[in-house]
Amino acid sequence: MSKFVKILINEKMATLHIIGNGFDIHHGIASLYSDFREYAWEHSGSDGYWLGQLERCFPTKNTKNGELELWCDLEHALGNIDFQNAFDESTEDIELEEDHEMRFQAQMEDAPKHHLEMMFEAFHGIFEEWVNQIDIDAQPVVLPHFDRNGMFLSFNYTETLETLYRIPKAQINYIHGRRNCNQRLVVGHINNLNGNDFLSEDPMIYEYEAYDNIAEVVNEQQKNISEIISDNAKYWSSLTNIDKIVIYGHSLSDIDLDYFIEIANHVTSDAHWFFSIYYNNPQERDKEILRVKNFISKLKLDVSNCQTFTL
Repeated sequence: MSKFVKILINEKMATLHIIGNGFDIHHGIASLYSDFREYAWEHSGSDGYWLGQLERCFPTKNTKNGELELWCDLEHALGNIDFQNAFDESTEDIELEEDHEMRFQAQMEDAPKHHLEMMFEAFHGIFEEWVNQIDIDAQPVVLPHFDRNGMFLSFNYTETLETLYRIPKAQINYIHGRRNCNQRLVVGHINNLNGNDFLSEDPMIYEYEAYDNIAEVVNEQQKNISEIISDNAKYWSSLTNIDKIVIYGHSLSDIDLDYFIEIANHVTSDAHWFFSIYYNNPQERDKEILRVKNFISKLKLDVSNCQTFTL
């Protein structure tokens, strides 16, 4: 077990478990974004065109593995559209007619909005299809610090806790929705884009409105965290007796930082925090430790109350 300091644990601590996608992955469940990519291309059907458009509009590649960020860090990628590609892809079939210049300009302005709306509609449809079919036929494992009588905040859409560990649904808050039960599945980014920031040095007159339209549609893909936090006000208030927080398989990305800030503001001030880490070699371990320490700093936690553990 890796730790920052030695913590003496009271067995009667009230525990909040925070569940990230690494929890499912640890159980051998195929819930990686690369699994989504494979499913999407195999089952895209008539939406294959829009899947291709998605890849062309989000062409940024991961520096570590060369894969598209779209299939490595989906939510981060969704906030970083390539404006030029999105504009070109959506307007390539529009031709200038000499006697209808105003109509041409209007088409060039409006086409990106319609094009991207269709693309994102297809994306959300196939994303939900994938989530609903993820196979969670797995076996429970021994989990450090696990208290089946505690509270659970799940960032996952799958009912793994219910199925594998028989945790009552009443003890689980599926903060981004639960699959196969008519709940909206929340997926999105936290960027706020301004089309003017992405214009070329000498843009055509119609590009101003077109780029604004692109930004508008992409901003609609934001994860409305402030609204989700507000909707869960009673839940945060129920955490006042929590003095042990165990985080399983969460990326600790800035996208979800505000949720953790809300938790930190409601649990006991001297609560003990346990962060799971995963690594294959000493170099990866050092990076994992640094990742957790940086997150602890953002939460302004007392490092003496924080510890890491391996899954």
